[in-house]
Amino acid sequence: MLKVLEDESAIKKYRRQFVKSFKPFVDDKLHVNLGHPGGAFSAKVFWSSRLGIWMYHEKISGNRCGHAFGVGKPTGASPVSITCEINFPLRGIDRRMGGALAKDRHGRIFVVHRGKIGGGKKGVGKSLFEKHYRGAWSVMEDGDAETTVALVGALNSPRFVRQVTQFVRKVNQMKDVMSRRSPQMEITFDEPRFREELVDYGCDRFECNPALSCDHGLIVSDLHSALKRKGFTVGNDMTIDLFVVDADRRITTVFQVMTEASTAVVHAGMSKLLLSGVDLPGTTRLILVLPRGTDQPLSEKLKKLGINILEYEWQDDLAVFSGLSAFI
Repeated sequence: MLKVLEDESAIKKYRRQFVKSFKPFVDDKLHVNLGHPGGAFSAKVFWSSRLGIWMYHEKISGNRCGHAFGVGKPTGASPVSITCEINFPLRGIDRRMGGALAKDRHGRIFVVHRGKIGGGKKGVGKSLFEKHYRGAWSVMEDGDAETTVALVGALNSPRFVRQVTQFVRKVNQMKDVMSRRSPQMEITFDEPRFREELVDYGCDRFECNPALSCDHGLIVSDLHSALKRKGFTVGNDMTIDLFVVDADRRITTVFQVMTEASTAVVHAGMSKLLLSGVDLPGTTRLILVLPRGTDQPLSEKLKKLGINILEYEWQDDLAVFSGLSAFI
């Protein structure tokens, strides 16, 4: 279980690391009117064209240090809306803030979020987040309470900035869907396509390694990009990580991504694939995506069940699938 950080010196140290991690990605500084439920104010934001998001780091005041994020490059003089804030207290515990820093039993530091996304619009807030955010979750020892939180990212991971960026984009997509659709947030799939906001983590969220589960969405996104580059029509839904369809929109291949190859996790991924394949033609390929170095006897056992293994490895902060062509 994670444990929230309360010590002022530790929070200060990791908050600095949090801000510093984005600096290599910044390629412009923009002066904007930053929108806020209480009005707008002049601010300098940092824009990253690679990430497609902007960041604003607020000066420390009182018992609060604020970090605001938004999607898309700000233009014009109109107030710029904040997608989400990841704010930390300077010391102690403050459950009124969405963000927090937490440590697991191995000493790894995580940025987490309680779901207070705000925005000043009806229906947008913690309830929306809890019902519709799909990603990595964990339980955190929160002082004298236990709190279920979303894992934004593992602070020391080389992929931390991508993890935060994906979190920001998912919140943005949730808010966008809420503003365009009914409060019931009905989801219809007119055509197969990839919806990043639907990417969930594929095993029991309270048993998996939190440092690895933060990578799940990145792997799914990178696999989607690899398939698109090969010219395939790719989609996902509420239960399947990724699927490929043919010209007649029939599903030909289903992928289930797992971030570790422990027995429990592999069994969870195998079960999801087999259940997904129940209502699909017998010719549908079932592919379990696992980190490189999977045990060969395990691979042979899965083949007997009609499941193939696709391995990935990390090159910098991107997941690469060298054996993909053999399956598609």
